[in-house]
Amino acid sequence: MKKNIVFVTLALAALVGCSKEQSKDQAAESQLVPVEVTLKIDDIVGGATRSETALFPEDENWLFDYYFVQFNADGASVVSHHERANVTMGDLSITQKIWLYDGPSTVAFIANIVPAGATYGDNPNWENPTTHVIKIADNIETYKTMKFDMAKRVAAAQSTSLKHMPMCGYWEGTITNSEANPFSMTVTLGRMISKLVLNITNHTGSAVSKVQLTNAATKAYIFPQVENTPLDDADYTTLTDNVTIANGETKTLFFYTAPNYCVYNGNVTTLNFTAGSKTGKVELVNDVQSGDCNLYMNTIYTYNVDLK
Repeated sequence: MKKNIVFVTLALAALVGCSKEQSKDQAAESQLVPVEVTLKIDDIVGGATRSETALFPEDENWLFDYYFVQFNADGASVVSHHERANVTMGDLSITQKIWLYDGPSTVAFIANIVPAGATYGDNPNWENPTTHVIKIADNIETYKTMKFDMAKRVAAAQSTSLKHMPMCGYWEGTITNSEANPFSMTVTLGRMISKLVLNITNHTGSAVSKVQLTNAATKAYIFPQVENTPLDDADYTTLTDNVTIANGETKTLFFYTAPNYCVYNGNVTTLNFTAGSKTGKVELVNDVQSGDCNLYMNTIYTYNVDLK
């Protein structure tokens, strides 16, 4: 079966909000200071197209609860907290006061993980329910290797029942604070998901009777990076869309997966078809020519696939 794939990659939002400030005297003792933090996420680029199998844009944008963890200049975790734990109505941006240590820092944020009233059952158990101590990671290197189990969110997105899209981002700089000049930071969060829009035209001579997405990633790194260790074999699932595409017909299908970090000839996300006695597959990657087989977070991928 011949496959002709034309694809366009659209970045939804910046992954990182960064700000640099003049360093403080390193000999000064760090202290907790109030910081005004603003979390936001940009509107979806190319997200106006919708059908019965795509999420409404607002379901991809709302901010509910969030965790933050601050790492000092040595990369050690110095404070963590869970904010807005009781919020049931989402916002497109959040501005509030949190307490952080002054000095050079990386402050990581991860949103919509344990929102109030959610029934996904994927709580990572970062908070001790008895002592309410938040323990996410001892240091930033460990944090960068951590993954959140997105399996139930991927399934909810596929059934259009997802209401809490996991998001992450970070701020890096030096925190200073004074009564006359309170410190503030703005962080743009990215969605921890890859959205695949597949425009499929069937010219096989038979109806397409089966469509499956294999190597659909279900684990997402909680620290946004362009390069990450490839996912493990257990970090994938298979998604099936029970759709019939008649010969000569074009249909648009939507799939949501966690970002896929893989290598060529590895666990590449692949669309599989059955049409009559014919079977075929199309690998869905970031860039065929460069050999980049990853699918990145916070990105819409549109593939035009002509089956012959």
